[in-house]
Amino acid sequence: MDSRLTIRDFLRVFDLVSSNGTKRQSKYQLDGLSAWHDFDGYTCWLGYKDVTVTLMFHGSLKIEYDKPASYNELVERCLALTASEPMS
Repeated sequence: MDSRLTIRDFLRVFDLVSSNGTKRQSKYQLDGLSAWHDFDGYTCWLGYKDVTVTLMFHGSLKIEYDKPASYNELVERCLALTASEPMS
């Protein structure tokens, strides 16, 4: 995993996308990122191109991708989103 983003950062990005994104079918979309969750909200996903970040209950994290360049783009988009939002 890229050390520039923590599980907390990914959760923050999930919240930003689901709060500010446009809902299309069962996913929220914002700045090329998609966010969705299961029926009870215990498992959440972030998607970008061929990258899927799975955020599981109790702070577990799983990142899957085919192309390292896509993952790097996801990280850059996440960093840009979190940098533009004030910390609460």
